[in-house]
Amino acid sequence: MNNLFKAHVTNPIVNFFGKRKAARKFSASPVLIGGCGRSGTTLLLSILSAHPSIFALPKETNVFSIWKKGENPYGNGKDYFYPERIDRLYRYVLSKSIPGSVTRWCEKSPPNVRYLDKIFTYFNDEVRFIHIIRDGRDVMTSRHPEKPDDFWVSPERWVNDVRMGLAYADHPCVLTIRYEDLIQDHEKTLRTICEFLGEAYTEAFKDWFENASVRRNQAWYKPLQKLHSGSVQKWTKPEFKARIEEVLAYPGVRELMEELGYLPGGE
Repeated sequence: MNNLFKAHVTNPIVNFFGKRKAARKFSASPVLIGGCGRSGTTLLLSILSAHPSIFALPKETNVFSIWKKGENPYGNGKDYFYPERIDRLYRYVLSKSIPGSVTRWCEKSPPNVRYLDKIFTYFNDEVRFIHIIRDGRDVMTSRHPEKPDDFWVSPERWVNDVRMGLAYADHPCVLTIRYEDLIQDHEKTLRTICEFLGEAYTEAFKDWFENASVRRNQAWYKPLQKLHSGSVQKWTKPEFKARIEEVLAYPGVRELMEELGYLPGGE
């Protein structure tokens, strides 16, 4: 009964008032971040949250992972799906005080990368998507904090998620960046992102750690940390030797690593 009441009464009310507030507060296209887990999506969200024009949702809503077929309001003949739990986003909008400098919202959930076709149709291409990629060896040697004997990301997931994002690499609403560039060429990468978003680069990025509004996230199991080069090429540690041999033997991993330039051909 509670779920029915929520679906048919509470959520529609939240959507109605949330959409009205969003229309008043946000004038620019929303920003979505996605990519394979452990690729730096949360770090990117935290950094972007330092921009005065961006209202960053601090929690993964997975709004754009649950879709329902509906009537296309744009009349362009495309199959149309809408996010069934868009109320999750609007609850944040309604519950937070949004600064006057803000012009757009930003949401990060890694699985966003799997639903780009539906996302672009839903927003009628009035959205900006940032796909972040990381060396698969670092991704697949990341251990799960709650299960220290387990690795967080499987080779299958890494290949599939990265491929899904790369399929839209040439789409005008997509920017593909690398985690390593975000760490090692920080300012240049952020200037590229700002240009893609049509935003001015902000000096707040130079002190993003102090200016970030997103300081905690369920993807982190410790407080926000400053950028450090130790997060790049962690896979070279001797303890990961067997894991690296395992993942490189998985179908599609070596080919994708070579394609992305992380692994020289024939290595």
